[in-house]
Order: sequence, then C-alpha cells, then structure tokens
Amino acid sequence: MTRQDVVRAARKLYLEPGYAQTTVDRIAREARVSPATVYAQCGGKEGLLKTLMDMWTTSPTVGRIISDAAAAPTGRTKLEVLAEGYAAHAAEAGDIMRIVERAAPSSPVAQEFLDIADERHIEALETIVVGIADLGDLAEGLSNEDAARIIFFHFRNPQFVLAVETFGWGVERATKWLVERVAAAILKG
Repeated sequence: MTRQDVVRAARKLYLEPGYAQTTVDRIAREARVSPATVYAQCGGKEGLLKTLMDMWTTSPTVGRIISDAAAAPTGRTKLEVLAEGYAAHAAEAGDIMRIVERAAPSSPVAQEFLDIADERHIEALETIVVGIADLGDLAEGLSNEDAARIIFFHFRNPQFVLAVETFGWGVERATKWLVERVAAAILKG
C-alpha cells in the first residue's frame, strides 16, 4: 500500500502544482510517509516519474487496444477501434501523459521518459499498421513506419486534447474527425 500511496501522491502533485515545483518532501507529506520511504520505495522524484510513464505506456488498456484492433476486419475498423481505444486510454492516463509532456521541456529526465513513451507508442502503432497492410488496405507506396507516424501525429495526446478540450468538440466528434483524417492519409482510396 505504501508504494501505491506514494505513486498516487506524486501523480496528484505532478499534475498540480507540477513536476518541477513538487519536492520529495511534499510527496512524502501527501502520502503520509517519510522522504526516505519515497526514495526507498520509488526512487525519488525521477523514479516516480518513470513509474508513471510506465503505467501510461504499459497499461492493460494498451494491450487491449492492440488486440481489439488486430481482430477488426478492415483497415477502417482498425482505425475506429484505435480511436475508441485512444479515448479510453486518455480517460485512464491522460493526466500522466500531461505530466510527462509538461515536464519534458525543462527536465532532461522527463524528456527521456517522453522519448521512451513515444517510441513505445509508435511500436504499438506499427503493430496495428501491419494488420492494415496485411489486409491490403494500406495506401500504395506508404511504408508501415510512415503510416504509424501519421497516426501518431494525429492521435498523440496533445492533438487529442486540442480537439476534445480546446476546440470543445468532445470525445465523439474529435475521434470521428481524427479517424477521417487518418483514413484519408493512410488507407487506399
């Protein structure tokens, strides 16, 4: 329980007031443990950020998205499944994504973790794109890697948040619009 309490406290504090402004002492107070416990259980501030990034990128939701997309019968339905998965994953871990994204510009360690998260994300997308290509639904002349990067460009968290929150479109409209854009870019016409 102690480790979970510390991780939960870091997740809360890294979101507000932010990673840079949060100290180990503050995390310890929030979790009602000693600072030494934060270091011993979680590796301090950086260890906690890595734990959160791992929670984001290796959650069961990610595996479920990949397997559900693999089972979808067409390239278009694979993209629709993927879009629904993004919405579910954003609801589950969107705060963690924001924490790491916001911390990266001022923290080399956070940037390293964001780079790892992005690599994992693109690898997962390449798996889905292989399924699209295997069906013969991938646009001519488009590599699997490029198709995965196009999906990544459109669906990564900052763009999803922009469409859902900043534009005020909501999840349904944003995912539908993103599927249309990606389908036009990577699927056979």
